[in-house]
Amino acid sequence: MRNESQFYQDKENKQIAKFRELCRNLPKYASAYLQNRELVVKYSTLTAYAYDLQVFFQFFAEQNPVLKNSSIKEIPADFLVELTEEDIMDFQRYLRFHESVDKKVSKNDNKAIARKMAPIRGLFDYMVRKKYISANIAKNVEMPKVKSPKIIKKLSNDGENNEVERLLSGMETILTNPSIPKRQKAFLKKDYFRDNAIIWLLLGTGIRISECEGLDIKDVDFENKSINIKRKGGFYDIVYFNDEVSLKLKNYIDNERKQYLSDNTPEKDKEALFLSRKYRRLSVDAMENLVEKYTLILLGKKFSPHKCRATYGTTLYQKTNDIRLVADVLGHSNINTTAKHYAAQTEENKKRAGNIDFK
Repeated sequence: MRNESQFYQDKENKQIAKFRELCRNLPKYASAYLQNRELVVKYSTLTAYAYDLQVFFQFFAEQNPVLKNSSIKEIPADFLVELTEEDIMDFQRYLRFHESVDKKVSKNDNKAIARKMAPIRGLFDYMVRKKYISANIAKNVEMPKVKSPKIIKKLSNDGENNEVERLLSGMETILTNPSIPKRQKAFLKKDYFRDNAIIWLLLGTGIRISECEGLDIKDVDFENKSINIKRKGGFYDIVYFNDEVSLKLKNYIDNERKQYLSDNTPEKDKEALFLSRKYRRLSVDAMENLVEKYTLILLGKKFSPHKCRATYGTTLYQKTNDIRLVADVLGHSNINTTAKHYAAQTEENKKRAGNIDFK
């Protein structure tokens, strides 16, 4: 297991600082609830919870005459005792749609409302345990129904319209493609090895774009054809790649990577695997734009990095029919997450079977 890189240390330090700042603006009991979760919940999640609680208290500070002219920090725990189920429903309706004084509209679908209610219900649970209040009324309020996820969208990888093959073969010949203007090809040539390596790595391993951003050059093991990545859950994992991906990575490292380094490169970015022309670690936004750019050029429409991940996961499931393997390779901590998205491919196959002409 590697030592935590400076990139991830800095990232976590910023998240902690932001979380602590938000906590200072909440009532003490709400801050205590969130701080009580610090050892079991990621700081990115805690920060989102803090924002949601801020909206919750702000809503009542503006709507309830008892709290008129009160700051969020001053809202007493006793106030929660006075809330009713109808008050919580009013808050959910506020989340659904509201317009600010400056006419700015805010809307949330069922999934977003259910997520934003999670820290509210958690706070009430905490308050009951600490005997500040006697009952969790938020638990009795009906939650918005969240539909099961549809079959996850991906690039097609079979039949005449094999988008995966068109994309990968197109990347190989993009600099000699007569349909692409010379000026555009000259621009693409500058970052060709890097961009080609990223496209192949995403499609060939199914890693998340954030995991790709955090890769350092020392995380690549060519002998075992693997990369050491930090997963969404905060743990490190080994992911393996094939000979083609290995070749693309070597081509980039040997032929192009050095040109992205300079005296202006921050110390924390000097070991980054993928770098930008600003001599810094290539960001998630830059990689997303990169994938969308090449898919638009070669396929005629934009595809996100997440669709590359979905394509890998779907292909792996179709070839192995092993949902546990797919969950393990994709780094899902809960196999149900994988099953909801990828086992649904069985239903897609059934529909395809129903269209077969047996005449």
